[in-house]
Amino acid sequence: MKQKVRLLVGCFVVLLVCLSLSPGSARACVGKTLVLGAVNNPQQQVLAQLLAVLISERTGTTVKVVNFDNHRQIHQALLKADLDMYIEYTGAGQVDILHGEPITDAKQLYQAVKKTYNQDLNLIWLKPLGFSAEGVAPPGVPAEAAPVVRKDTLKKFPALARLINKLGGRVDQDEIRQLETAAASQPPRRVARAFLKQKRLI
Repeated sequence: MKQKVRLLVGCFVVLLVCLSLSPGSARACVGKTLVLGAVNNPQQQVLAQLLAVLISERTGTTVKVVNFDNHRQIHQALLKADLDMYIEYTGAGQVDILHGEPITDAKQLYQAVKKTYNQDLNLIWLKPLGFSAEGVAPPGVPAEAAPVVRKDTLKKFPALARLINKLGGRVDQDEIRQLETAAASQPPRRVARAFLKQKRLI
């Protein structure tokens, strides 16, 4: 009987806490859905599923992947808060999105896009995944893949950045080629899950 009373009191306290929070915070008490954008090609699909599976397995949060024709469309959707995050490439972000001068040094390029996205767009670049893509930036410009997340999304999910950053540096050039090849003939989610288990991330 005493255990039942304690349980009821505990539930009541949680309810009061949730009701005392702001509307946005209260919704977090019952869980939310994160929305990821991805271009409809094998690389982007498997990368989106790496994020989706990692987040859902480690936090229980529902993650939805929405497909787009190109990165410019995804970027606009992110700015309008239709999306929470996506995988972008540093060179594409600098040249195609920001219309900045090409930067050939990988570290300088990453710091440049990270700073400008944060200050001007309220978007946060997380750690690069560990590989540079081909054909998504001008010749000679690095195209390191990295998650880009809305700043307000990170405020709603304070532990999200730390979780996603566990993928930082974990996907090298050979591994992304293997993932792409596998995702071209198998469901990307299955490929992503197997990779995350291999890396002991889930």
